[in-house]
Amino acid sequence: MLLLVGLLFAESSLAYEQIQFRPYPDREVTVSVKGEVLVTAADGGLLLLAEDGQMWTVQPERIIARETNDLPLVPIDTETAATRLLEELPQGFRIYRTAHYVICHNTPEPYAEWVGSLFEQAYQGFYTYWKNKGRVLEEHRFPLLAIVFSDQSSFARYARPEVGELVDSVIGYYNLQSNRMLTFYLDNAERRVATLIHEAVHQLSYNSGLQRRMADNPQWVSEGLATYFETPDGSAKGWRNIGGVNTVNLRRFREYLRNRPEDSLATLIRDDTRFRNPGDATAAYAEAWALNYFLLRTKRKEYVAYLDALSAGAVMKPVDPRERVQQFQAAMETDLKALDRQFLQYLQRHVRD
Repeated sequence: MLLLVGLLFAESSLAYEQIQFRPYPDREVTVSVKGEVLVTAADGGLLLLAEDGQMWTVQPERIIARETNDLPLVPIDTETAATRLLEELPQGFRIYRTAHYVICHNTPEPYAEWVGSLFEQAYQGFYTYWKNKGRVLEEHRFPLLAIVFSDQSSFARYARPEVGELVDSVIGYYNLQSNRMLTFYLDNAERRVATLIHEAVHQLSYNSGLQRRMADNPQWVSEGLATYFETPDGSAKGWRNIGGVNTVNLRRFREYLRNRPEDSLATLIRDDTRFRNPGDATAAYAEAWALNYFLLRTKRKEYVAYLDALSAGAVMKPVDPRERVQQFQAAMETDLKALDRQFLQYLQRHVRD
């Protein structure tokens, strides 16, 4: 469901279409979706942005009917989003709304209220942070949705089709395709704060224009920003510590420094391989946090310009490794070796637990 067939893509107009299709190759299920066609593949496949914020990849042979008009897409409101979520999920789920979020949950009400309060803190903090850094963000276009399950087993049953066997090792995630956050009830206060803020930052980044969904977003940027914001403040109730030292990732990065290859920065930036390799992922996340921490403190203007360039990237158009490195070096106005020296010196001299 994440890839279109065909090598050539064309950006399409943003008038909405009503498309009826079969989304699953092995099931005779038909859906009708109102949305904007973002990309048309050479073979007629589509990338469709629906009125609820979900993205659908539609293979040409599965399209049953298609109706086109010139009207702009009107996103659904929060009440409609809540109704649809309740229809989709098993009985026992309820809706808790905040100023900016729709939370569908089957946890005790106080837990949903706490989650909602934390999300609102993240929302206000995120927008204020970037405004203070000179980057004015867009208001979210679609409802911000989250599903909170009462336990890990029910979370795993629901999420396994989306994330596979990784579901047993994660406690929450943001789905780029559905534009939803998913998690479950956690007793560990610090762990749940970090997880919820981390995933909220992913969702906010892709709904505020800071990042563009389905563009070529380097994982070191996406995960580095989320780990930069996630640092808990040490309390069981909330989070206020935007950009504080993430002691877990700092410790992991220091451990990695003992055997860090000379080309570590290059391998982090040029592609996402290290994040996909279980043996390398922990160090990649730690280095992504450290690099974001360094750039946002010492090269803020250049990094914001780099984020702007990334957010202007084309949908579903991969960027080759060499171009990734060149784009980053151009934005930083230096080469990787020189930047790496500055990066390591800063971490060693100025960053403490």
